[in-house]
Amino acid sequence: MACLKLAPALACGNVAILKPAEQTPLTALYIGSLFKEAGFPPGVLNIISGYGPTAGAAISEHMDINKVSFTGSTEVGRIIQAAAANSNLKRVTLELGGKSPNIVFADTADIDTAVEYAHSALFFNQGQCCSAGSRTFVQDTIYDEFVKKSVLRAQNRAVGDPFDDVIEQGPQVDKEQFDKILDLIESGKKEGAKLECGGARHGQKGYFIQPTVFSDVKDDMRIAKEEIFGPVQQIIKFSEVNEVIERANNTTYGLASAVFTKDIDKATTISHSLRAGTVWINCYEAGQPQAPFGGYKMSGFGREWGEYGLLPFLEVKTVTMKVSSKNS
Repeated sequence: MACLKLAPALACGNVAILKPAEQTPLTALYIGSLFKEAGFPPGVLNIISGYGPTAGAAISEHMDINKVSFTGSTEVGRIIQAAAANSNLKRVTLELGGKSPNIVFADTADIDTAVEYAHSALFFNQGQCCSAGSRTFVQDTIYDEFVKKSVLRAQNRAVGDPFDDVIEQGPQVDKEQFDKILDLIESGKKEGAKLECGGARHGQKGYFIQPTVFSDVKDDMRIAKEEIFGPVQQIIKFSEVNEVIERANNTTYGLASAVFTKDIDKATTISHSLRAGTVWINCYEAGQPQAPFGGYKMSGFGREWGEYGLLPFLEVKTVTMKVSSKNS
């Protein structure tokens, strides 16, 4: 069975169906035009736009579709897995949400570089990134300096028209996400986190949110547990290696993680101990097509990219043949 892997994509036989999120149909349609321009035969790639409860459900429940690869929220991933079980037991791989720890030790090579990586790890794509470094753990001896530099960087982040080359941050994808982010920001204020900057709408039009930084964040706060999917950085203080490993793993998610340190033994210990599908050392979002990507726990199962990303689309067949001999 030859299958084309696109995420989120659903493959059946030798054709693929790509269903984009209802909020973002145009990019997928443009990809379709490129496939046509490249000379792919009609029907190899089929793009179906629509709402999840209709178009998405029809695909997930279809008896003739044998593989579903979904990228999106944990909530929708559950629905798709249930639909697969209730239909033809189609294979499912899920790349879902995250609350990824980004751990910065005092012995990091360059605190300014670590601040910039932590900033981009969280604020990339308006914070709308499944692997965002959304829990920034910083060792106590450099905590205050790290917070100060992070706040300055966030305050200097350019927000506005994303088609302008000097702009770093555009609007959130829709009003529902905009309202959810603002609600979580309010929860952070009420639960005692210190709002260092931002925390409100940017401007008077559109779904723009000010780059927001919280310090003094505790593990039991909503902003430390729930996936915000927005431009809201939580900076959390820690002291020791074993402590931060335990706290970093204390989440229902397990998609990505990072550690910043000059100590190779410490980096290795952290990497082996974190229950996450990806660990970056002294970098963030350094993905490569050869490197498998996917999550533990409620961040899903299965992998994209590399050989591991191909295996869920393949079937294993055993053929045993009796060979006759003259004496049989």
